[in-house]
Amino acid sequence: MALSAGDKLYGDKYTIEKELGRGRFSITYRIYDQSGNRFVIKTLDDLLINSLNPSECDRLETKFFQEALKLTSCNHPNIVKVRDSFQQGSKSYIVMDYIDGVSLADRAQKVLSEQEALRYIQQVGEALMVAHQQGVIHRDVKPGNIIERVREGKPKAILIDFGLALFDHDQTIGRTNEASAGFAAIELYSRQAQKPGHYTDVYSLAATLYALVTGKTPASAIKRKLDNERLVPPQEINNQISKNSDLAPKKAVG
Repeated sequence: MALSAGDKLYGDKYTIEKELGRGRFSITYRIYDQSGNRFVIKTLDDLLINSLNPSECDRLETKFFQEALKLTSCNHPNIVKVRDSFQQGSKSYIVMDYIDGVSLADRAQKVLSEQEALRYIQQVGEALMVAHQQGVIHRDVKPGNIIERVREGKPKAILIDFGLALFDHDQTIGRTNEASAGFAAIELYSRQAQKPGHYTDVYSLAATLYALVTGKTPASAIKRKLDNERLVPPQEINNQISKNSDLAPKKAVG
């Protein structure tokens, strides 16, 4: 059952403020604690739970909770911080920092300067290295999952939504949505492909760089494989970028 504003969790520790969104597997809410501090909480979507048999449901909840514990070890200034995780009834919950900012996908200025784009890509790349060292593969790196937070006039990229990292590869096959298609590596589409690894996030990070310097989403991996769709070189769209910023996305994505 979906939660509503005013609902209490974990005793009276957290109170639901509003629903923020629904992903392919989970629902995210904004909450506040007893001191009024805001956080984000994520839990599995009831529609997904209701589509599974009891053993599948138990396995999914266990995996969700185990991976949540793993995420608490991903300490990096450019990764959203996991603050708490708990189980209430038959459901698991993950509490994370609420990041007040705008995603790179929602910025009014869609094309970033090369310098700004590379700064954000470096920050997210360093964050992913820490996640990979903890055995966490994000699997959904894209501009919409990178929040630009400005503190004391200094912008910083914060990588959010590790939702797909909470599930087994077999559970996420075929669930790449339209918004992620241009950023998803080919292994996210098929069981016959190699399993996701750090290279999966490298692909998505390169595709994100492409989008930031061109304002366009690159042709998806599956369309380029099945339909032979062309990946337009970044410099054909933005002739102001350097050769290195043109070659990097083509090498990693192409």
